[in-house]
Amino acid sequence: MRRAAVVAGALGLVMITGCASPASVPDLDDVREERSTAITAAWQRAATATEEFIERDWPEAVYPPLEFDRWVESDRALAESADCIDRILERTAGSVSPNGIYILAPRPTTEPEWELPVAQLRCAVQVIPWSGTYPFGGPVELAWVRHQLSVALPNCVRRWGAELEISDFNAAMNASIYATPTGNSIAPVQSVWLAATLRNADVATARQIRATCPDPGRTLSQLGPPEIRP
Repeated sequence: MRRAAVVAGALGLVMITGCASPASVPDLDDVREERSTAITAAWQRAATATEEFIERDWPEAVYPPLEFDRWVESDRALAESADCIDRILERTAGSVSPNGIYILAPRPTTEPEWELPVAQLRCAVQVIPWSGTYPFGGPVELAWVRHQLSVALPNCVRRWGAELEISDFNAAMNASIYATPTGNSIAPVQSVWLAATLRNADVATARQIRATCPDPGRTLSQLGPPEIRP
């Protein structure tokens, strides 16, 4: 499934450029809309590249228009892709071994050679794993995070009699938008508290502030996968 992995990887390169900065403070619905627009454009590019690849390597292939079906959990991606291929071919094309390797079954002699690789490529853009680590951070999202760090979060912290201290604002922005590997967690962490500290707060109060005041990084990480529109 090498080719399928290459195509799916293209969706990881979401770039948002050429957009004007938002005139007013956006809300989370605006962030969702921007993410959906970006990921839809990335999917369309991947689908176009897939069609071109199929037409170049298997011009005799016949298949329906490519379409997005659903996001799947990363740890279920291989199994979901295998099921997708089976459905397209209407046979068991392979199986996933206990150690996570996709093992192909013998191809029926009556099946055209292009059907399996084309099915793999179709499934690569149809069933996509969601990891939460796509490089978003468009101008709307940046404006939302900037407002959270400069207005919303400091105001919440002050209600506890404490002060928010951010020595490197860019680092706090990045910590809020991008998941960062840390030595204390197996999975990358997306949290402003990787780059922010509290003043005038004892241990108990600091714990309450972190639990009560909205962490923009955690909020963004909980948005889930964006909508891919046809």
